[in-house]
Amino acid sequence: MKIGLIYPNKNNKDKSVHLGLGYIVSYVRQIHNDVNFVLLDTRVSTNKEKEIFFNTRFDLIGITLSSLTYHEATGCISSIKQKHPTTKICVGGPYATMVKEEILVNPNIDYAVFGEGEKTFAELLSFLKGEIEISRIKGLIYRDQLIVVNEPRENIKDLNTLSFPAYDIFKMNRYPNHRIITSRGCPYECNFCLDSKLWNGQWRKREIDSVIEELLYLFKNYNKKNVVFIDNSFDIEIDRVVELCDKLIEKKINFLWSANVRGENITSFVAKKLKLAGCYNVCTGIESANNSVLKRIGKKVSMEEMTNGIRNLKENNIEVLGMFMIGNIGDTLEAVKESIAYAKSSELDFVKFYSVVPYKGTPLWNEISKSGGKIFGSILEFENMSPPVFFETPEFPFEERVEAINLAIEEGFFWYCFRNQKSRLIDFGKTMISKMRTLLPASMGNSLYIKAKKLYYQFT
Repeated sequence: MKIGLIYPNKNNKDKSVHLGLGYIVSYVRQIHNDVNFVLLDTRVSTNKEKEIFFNTRFDLIGITLSSLTYHEATGCISSIKQKHPTTKICVGGPYATMVKEEILVNPNIDYAVFGEGEKTFAELLSFLKGEIEISRIKGLIYRDQLIVVNEPRENIKDLNTLSFPAYDIFKMNRYPNHRIITSRGCPYECNFCLDSKLWNGQWRKREIDSVIEELLYLFKNYNKKNVVFIDNSFDIEIDRVVELCDKLIEKKINFLWSANVRGENITSFVAKKLKLAGCYNVCTGIESANNSVLKRIGKKVSMEEMTNGIRNLKENNIEVLGMFMIGNIGDTLEAVKESIAYAKSSELDFVKFYSVVPYKGTPLWNEISKSGGKIFGSILEFENMSPPVFFETPEFPFEERVEAINLAIEEGFFWYCFRNQKSRLIDFGKTMISKMRTLLPASMGNSLYIKAKKLYYQFT
């Protein structure tokens, strides 16, 4: 079988390997030894590579979807169906999991995978080979006169049973960083977050030795690069973080890395470990500087606790990017002003505010209607909304949300989540920095990278 995979992300600022697709391929290869995969990453592929892909006849094409890439993805699907009307199309990813059967309203989409995709996609191939009945495939949506949603699939209990992502399907020399995920899910229940729906509130971890092995594999086969740990929260289990740091230090695996953290979990001891192990940058979701808002959204932390964690990181010379939200349940114009004032006076190196997006199935989605609020249009329309206000509540009406966004814009803090357009100049700069680092001693190269990264944040 010949399977095409598409990662639609042509306007993404950053080039990044899609680990979800990589894991699906590595899993399928264990079940089906007669499958050939071809990946099209629209962010890094050349026009010639795109032309060849769309002119190739595949047995099945899988496309990963998010709310940010839906329109690009459906454009790709239309192009495929025009050239090859009988080619089957399967979509997956967070967007498909969120909207479920609604995704098949598009007549060009034949199947959708919801939840974790490895086992479901492998079984879909078994169905196409005539080996199993489609009704038995958990986590699959399809048409049988009407749209059928099969029962959900259980999450994979032991992530250590999975092989490393199939990095060979990617043009690895075109990506500036390596990306690794050491766990899936999140045990917290913030009301705005889609992860509770995606992972059923479960958090599962990989063994640290497996993570180390993957790092060494990447460095050996695809050169040593900076690493981004893309877990939802890297520091959910502090002992595990310390174990990773200790092993990186012990094995002298010197490289720069960054991660997403819960700031309140970072003690002075942990921050020192992170720094010694090569961590130079973290991102932390602060959301709001108002404790009442934090309580309403289920953050389960206070500003005092987060501020202490940020201070510990800064005392160890680790850069901190603070992320704030505008418009959540319980938020008000005055609360946003508090957040902006905090961001200006804090020790944060970088700050991003963004307008909250209501995702179907989250507690936020349900609370908007309960509070007497209003969602403007469907999520398919959010990409083109200006100003980027996607809903309102009685305590935070539309006009005040616009004012709050403008205040953040004036400070240079606002991030347009649906306008994440790439820059050729930034791409060129990243490529040149990467090449220069290979010619310099490690300490000089790392210093150059960190300075360039600061410029990148300032201009994006």
